Amino acid sequence: MTTHLYPCGQHVTFTDKRYLGPAWSGDFVIVRQLPSGDEAPRYEIKSAGEVYSRVAYEDQLATSFTIFR
Repeated sequence: MTTHLYPCGQHVTFTDKRYLGPAWSGDFVIVRQLPSGDEAPRYEIKSAGEVYSRVAYEDQLATSFTIFR
């Protein structure tokens, strides 16, 4: 069983690497850690501008630093 790197509530940048088109990137928050079994850790993530959540693998995420002024 693998260990999750990101805790719930963590702000992350999600990058979807596509083979036939450009990569897509955006800011998200970790909603929950999903069971991954023997695969890479997975997360449910949500963007503030979307009404739905999505699932991402850990290698699609990077720590996001938000600066408040």
